[in-house]
Amino acid sequence: MVTPQISNQLQPIRFIVKRQQRQAQYFNEDLGNGVILEMVAIPGGTFLMGSPEMEEGHRDNESPQHRVTVQPFFMGKYPVTQAQWQAVANLPQLNQKLDPDPSRFKGVKQPIEQVSWFDCVEFCERLSQYTGRDYSNPK
Repeated sequence: MVTPQISNQLQPIRFIVKRQQRQAQYFNEDLGNGVILEMVAIPGGTFLMGSPEMEEGHRDNESPQHRVTVQPFFMGKYPVTQAQWQAVANLPQLNQKLDPDPSRFKGVKQPIEQVSWFDCVEFCERLSQYTGRDYSNPK
């Protein structure tokens, strides 16, 4: 329960959460040597982006309000691990070199860090070349 302070009096706010058990589409990309990249389906849809100009708290960068349609796609279930990065970094180079072990905080199950946007682009391009599927960074 969240209890914000309003006019020097505490007013409880109650949230009701409805839980539903569902199944998601997914697949595992085998990177070799027992290294798996788990991917889950993100359904597409249409939503209203931005806020009406007359809405309280509206900011200029929230308009004009407009409909946006997102196509379905697959996304990694977890952040890329150091083991996954190393597996892809050891694939043939396409546009630039990749350091197979750039992270400061070591551990094969730890997320990769200390990489640039351009490193991630190369990672996706190598993964695409290896798997025959289209991998890319969020746009």
